[in-house]
Order: sequence, then C-alpha cells, then structure tokens
Amino acid sequence: MGKFFNSRFFEGISKATDVILVGLYFIVCSLHIFKIGASETELYYATHKCIYKGRGYTTEFFHSFKDNFKQSTLSWLIFMVLFGILAGDIYITRNFIPADSPIAAASIFFLVLMVFSIVWAIYHFAYIARFENSFKESFKVSAIFMIANIGWSIAIVGVVVLGLLLMYRFMILIVFAPGLFACAFHPILEKVFRKYMSAEDIAKEDEDKYY
Repeated sequence: MGKFFNSRFFEGISKATDVILVGLYFIVCSLHIFKIGASETELYYATHKCIYKGRGYTTEFFHSFKDNFKQSTLSWLIFMVLFGILAGDIYITRNFIPADSPIAAASIFFLVLMVFSIVWAIYHFAYIARFENSFKESFKVSAIFMIANIGWSIAIVGVVVLGLLLMYRFMILIVFAPGLFACAFHPILEKVFRKYMSAEDIAKEDEDKYY
C-alpha cells in the first residue's frame, strides 16, 4: 500500500512539474506577440500528448512548432484584428455614447461577441494542434464545433472566469495559468473532438504510443 501511495505521489509531482514547464514554455514563446497563436497550438499539443496521454516529454511543446507555425500565426493575426475591432467597439459604445441612448446597450452585444471570439480561438488553436486541415476549413470547423456544442462552450467561459477570479485572488497563479488553463480546457475539448472522430480513428489514436 505504501509503495502504491508513493508511486501516486511522485506521479502527481511529475504531472504538476510538467504543467508548470509547458506553461513556462508558452510564456517564453509568447513574449513576441505574433507568436502567441503558435504557442497556444503547441501548448495544447504538449498538454494532450505529454500530460494526458503520458507519451513523451514536455519538450513535445516544440515538436510541431515549425509545422504549425505558419497556420497558427496567420490565424492569430486574424483573431488579433477581430479582438481589436470588438475592443474598440466596446470602448466607443461605453465612453462616447450617452448612457440613455438605445445604442449604448450595444456594448453588451459587443462584449458577448468578444467572449465567444475568445472561445472560438480556444477551439481553433486546439483543433490545429489535434488535426490536419486547411487554413480556411480549420476556421470553419472550429466555429461549427463551438456553436454545435454551446453547452461545452459556456463551460469554457466558466473556466476562464473562475481562473481569472482565482488569479485576482492569488496573484502567484499567473505564472502557472497557461498550463492550468490548458489542462482545464483539455477534457472539455476532447469530449467535443472525439464526438466527430470515427471509431477507427479513436481506436488508432488510443493504441498509437507515438501520438
């Protein structure tokens, strides 16, 4: 019994260390703002393969960085433009339109769009990490996944809100946030992804020690 608990204890320590490491890799690679998209893709890839599947080391983070860099970076540029437009709309409607104007309520609409754009980005970069598809199709499929699984999408929003509240309360968590968020998103996103995978693909992935 003692050996069992010791084994589980050290396994837990190892997993926690892996979570911290992949999060630090993400932070370092994201210091250049244009590389955030590629870093998000690799964060999910490493979380899925190393932390959840127990295959390989945390350096799997860099495994497909080169392969996915172009698609992830171009995707991130599009999301940056989208986020910028929505943030500008929210700022304008809240600061330059009278509160009693009917248009003022539009800020809520833009805020909701911003929230779901962030969720879309989470789906999108995780999708790129897990599947091969064209640039255009990846945007299309990730959007369909988000809308068709609205319950899980709302759950992701809940995870983000809870995470931000915890970081506000315990500032030290900011350092560990990337890895913790990735681990929290993973079970949700995998439930969605596996719904659309064939039984053969699921079986092959579960048996493939290299995936």
